[in-house]
Amino acid sequence: MKAALFSPYTSELEFRDALRDFPQVELEIARSSEELPGALAGAEILVTANRVYDAAAGALIREHGSALKWIQFTTSGIDKALASGMPAGVVVTNLAGLRAFAVAEHALSLMLGLVRQVRRSEQAFARRDWARDDLSSGMDNLAGRHLIILGTGAIGQDIARKAKAFDMRVTGVSRSTTPLAYFDAILPRSELRAACRKADFLMIAALADDSTEKIVSRDIIAALPQCAYIVNIARGSLIDEVALIEAMREKRIAGAALDVQASEPVPPEHSLWTLENLLLTPHVSGAGSNGTGATHASMFADNLRRWLAGERLEKIVIERTV
Repeated sequence: MKAALFSPYTSELEFRDALRDFPQVELEIARSSEELPGALAGAEILVTANRVYDAAAGALIREHGSALKWIQFTTSGIDKALASGMPAGVVVTNLAGLRAFAVAEHALSLMLGLVRQVRRSEQAFARRDWARDDLSSGMDNLAGRHLIILGTGAIGQDIARKAKAFDMRVTGVSRSTTPLAYFDAILPRSELRAACRKADFLMIAALADDSTEKIVSRDIIAALPQCAYIVNIARGSLIDEVALIEAMREKRIAGAALDVQASEPVPPEHSLWTLENLLLTPHVSGAGSNGTGATHASMFADNLRRWLAGERLEKIVIERTV
């Protein structure tokens, strides 16, 4: 059995080590799109990442991946891949939750950066300005603040757990209202607007799909108090970016922190760069060490055992593409 790896941001060595327990599986690595057709020839399994699965890669995979039966993504989101087209008849799995701890850490760092005036502190540092009085008068804390988390999956749950360590009140908004640890309440999506009226922070952590396209709409942004902040560590498509920029320019909300944007990379001429009350990071919330010990390769190996045994795979996002 042959497996192809087309995921330049994962460790080739880790995958080769993980596959030592599977001598019946031959691994061929495609380090570029030029090498992809050869790696796909006869391959039953493809391991890839949403980040590299663009329109060109999608075309190559559909053309040369006729033997594919299973695509394993090393990412949680697969929105870019879905938009680029997948071959018919394959099972699609992801690694949802693998980097939840890292994304949650980044989410908390963005919230802290907003209330602790990190950007203004850095600007004062660059001016060699000891701006203690000016900065401290505008600082706030997370303790006692109300955090609304849109999306209560693995990432949302880890954000809630960490937020509780900062003594925050946490409300989840989700399709499912089943009670979860670390949430003081969970509301249906239909109550998002009402929840936002009482929010100090709106954290966007839901999956990107048709149902969440611009779910944080102009009306939702308008419902937030003037003291509230928006933090997005999900996908740029979940928020009406034009409405957000307008609200920030007019100081109708206190500010925002975005690790994801509608257009990535953000063009140099984009108005996001001009906002003073914005923290912007370049889609890096999942970066860092292995943390809990699980890796792309180890989670793939766990699923590979199931595949070879004829068992149902973990983390299926598409049963069979058509």
